[in-house]
Amino acid sequence: MATAAPGLTPNATTTASSERRACMIIRVAGTAALLLTVAFLVILPAKPVHENIAGFTNPMLSFELASQPEHVFGVLGRPGDPGRDDAVRRIDLGNYIDFLFMIAYPTLFAGIALLLKSHGSITRTTRRTMVALAVVMAVGDALENSQLLVLSGATDPATMVPYLARLQVFTRIKWYAIFIACALLAAGAWREREWWRWSAPFFAGAAVCGALSLRYLAAIETGMYVLTVGWIMAYIRAWRAPRAA
Repeated sequence: MATAAPGLTPNATTTASSERRACMIIRVAGTAALLLTVAFLVILPAKPVHENIAGFTNPMLSFELASQPEHVFGVLGRPGDPGRDDAVRRIDLGNYIDFLFMIAYPTLFAGIALLLKSHGSITRTTRRTMVALAVVMAVGDALENSQLLVLSGATDPATMVPYLARLQVFTRIKWYAIFIACALLAAGAWREREWWRWSAPFFAGAAVCGALSLRYLAAIETGMYVLTVGWIMAYIRAWRAPRAA
């Protein structure tokens, strides 16, 4: 049983029904996210053609956060470089698959928020805010991908500049929506009485990494990995049978 947020006294019957619905959403979205992550691990390049942005180890994330042509060429290589064609092919395929992932992970965020709301751990306003943030991160991700799919085929640095400018805006909209959502989830998860309340430090850690990324961009990558632990804990919790009313 969770400790209800101030002003919340969920009815037992509606709580059980809401919990079942939330768990189903988390199961479906979480399973999709897991399968797509496996696909990313197989498809995306494991290392850049030349180098990532300083501090990054993930080539795809380095490409997402590129702010100048040299960052793009560092990950994908210049025209004629050995490995460029394969890197571009893998990155583009990964970005097309990402259009599915950008449905799965925002839905996972929303499902966790619904689960917390069903226990009275967050308010209705927080739940609505979480759903709105899920929409923002999905839209930001889609717009981000539209720029990445152009940049991967671009070879003239001058033509890259406007796309990189838009990419920075869209990517940061996505990531900061994710990190704000993490902060809200952390506060709600900590109110839970079950073992998965310990997902709260991971959601909080991701939010802190998001704040740190304002000064040190590569903190986003750390935040991504920390967030994944919180997601996995919530996903495991969703497979437990909901409490009876």
